[in-house]
Amino acid sequence: MPLGRGSVNVTAALVGLLMLGVGGCSTVGFYAQAAAGQASLMFARRDAGDVIADPLSDPEVVRKLRLVAEMLRYAEDELHLPVGGRYRSYVEIDGALMWSVVAAPEFSIEAIPRCYPVIGCAVYRGYFARTRAAREAERLGVSHDVMVAEVAAYSTLGWFDDPVLSSFLGYDEASLADLVFHELAHSVVYVAGDSAFNESFAGFVGNEGALRWLAHSGRDASGYRQGVESAKAYARFLGEWRHRLGDLYRQPIGDDAKRQLKAELFAAMHADYRLQRDRLGGGRYDAAMTEPFNNARMALISTYEDDKPRFARLFSDLGEDWAAFYDAVKELAALPKDQRWKSIDP
Repeated sequence: MPLGRGSVNVTAALVGLLMLGVGGCSTVGFYAQAAAGQASLMFARRDAGDVIADPLSDPEVVRKLRLVAEMLRYAEDELHLPVGGRYRSYVEIDGALMWSVVAAPEFSIEAIPRCYPVIGCAVYRGYFARTRAAREAERLGVSHDVMVAEVAAYSTLGWFDDPVLSSFLGYDEASLADLVFHELAHSVVYVAGDSAFNESFAGFVGNEGALRWLAHSGRDASGYRQGVESAKAYARFLGEWRHRLGDLYRQPIGDDAKRQLKAELFAAMHADYRLQRDRLGGGRYDAAMTEPFNNARMALISTYEDDKPRFARLFSDLGEDWAAFYDAVKELAALPKDQRWKSIDP
């Protein structure tokens, strides 16, 4: 998924199981809001076919739902993604779907894990109410770097038939295809406790799938392709600065000195971006660079981007065969995390 767009693998569909055996008011409160949010989506669904056939439906909604149906056929027939009943219904929502809270220690490039029964740990925690997300961010922000990100979509890993949301429909055609293929990919492979593996895999499938769908449907893919390449360059740029932060945090110096040097590093990163702006999309990320950067934001971007080149290399090595690629990814997913990429990395 291109940088700057929100998606999260929240699995609110498992909430009834997750609540078994957990204690504490804040924990129960989190799962209760997740259950209520998921249930509200399920109850509000309308069959996409009915929306399309309804003469009172917004023509743009009808056009986008027909596009999604076209994408689902392509996903099933060409990308070999498990579609089933997913994205065959529609829900009108007001604003963002949910908000994701990410936190990292003041002197660490790694996000703190948010752990759950059954599905393991992730780098984020999702809230259907912005006020709840804000309270969690305020709580964590006392001693951590924190970010709150709007989320456009999430996957229930096939436990429920996820609906098309009205928040999808503001996307252009290429980005919509990317989003749909990304979320469908989460049902192919999910590794409990490894957000980077899950999100980078889905991100690669979304990018590559969208490029192929554009070509297959006779649409111009040049703009989207350029955007994907710019996103790769921008991710590498941020990754280099994240490594510099990691080097700083390992230095045996006092916290006050680290704090000062951390601020100087982020300032230097912004200055470097201005120097490399043309190479990094020619202004595509100007708005993103105006948002505050901290360890949490750097960690979240890393989660979605760092492993994408590995999946691209694996896909190419397997002759761009989707079925063989998925089988290989499943084999990697079964390995211990520290051994997973030994056969892929040069």
